[in-house]
Amino acid sequence: MARLFLPLLILVHSYNSTFSQTAESPYNFNWKKDLIYASGCGLVAAGGILTRLQSRPLTETQINALDPYNIPGFDRPATQHWNKDAALASDILLYGSVTLPAFVMINKRARKDFLVIGFIYAETALLTLGVTELAKGLSKRPRPYVYNPDVPLDKKTERDARLSFFSGHTSMTAALCFTTAKVFSDYSDNPTHEALVWTAAAALPIATGFLRFEAGKHFPSDIIAGYFVGGAIGYLVPWLHRRKPLVKGLSWSPYSTGKNELGLYICYRL
Repeated sequence: MARLFLPLLILVHSYNSTFSQTAESPYNFNWKKDLIYASGCGLVAAGGILTRLQSRPLTETQINALDPYNIPGFDRPATQHWNKDAALASDILLYGSVTLPAFVMINKRARKDFLVIGFIYAETALLTLGVTELAKGLSKRPRPYVYNPDVPLDKKTERDARLSFFSGHTSMTAALCFTTAKVFSDYSDNPTHEALVWTAAAALPIATGFLRFEAGKHFPSDIIAGYFVGGAIGYLVPWLHRRKPLVKGLSWSPYSTGKNELGLYICYRL
């Protein structure tokens, strides 16, 4: 006769990756709440885009009146850059980061949660887009190439030339990378893989920001602000979706020995 028992193991410890494996999703999903969250992020994005569209291009008189020595010394070197190849490379990194959700789907448990993960990415992208566009539309900071005498005047008089702060390429790449790293870590039980993913997630937006600097599109302060804003949103959105234990530090998961024996692990982290 098959034996059935329920051993109760209460383990008090700081961390043990064995117990991070759980058949239960690490995230909560609620249609009503997530639709509200996604709609709110969409409204922020729409508001940001409208604010950006209201920005008027610089006139030739305004451009001629700009003085690079009024720019902080930390940012001033950016005015000497203008590189179309670097701009193209930064576009490739940005659009390449949009494919990162496919990387998360390698995990079998993550594939079962494709709906909640899809909402997480959508909310992250919309919120980052909205905050970035609001900052650009309100600050109206001229891009570094506007100060560069080698750049054609028609390029300087475009609306986009007045939308430097902060770097949207950097913020969006950072947001998508940090979301990917956080979601990957929430499903992973391999610290080495997690470290590699987090390292790549931190490096990719830095590379994107450097290319935007080389292209003459952004000042270093634009890039730093975009990195931290995007990274913060990318981390916090999945963190806010995390399933909360009934007792702080307490988690549990079922297990089976494969010999008609079932069990339950209860883990409390100090």
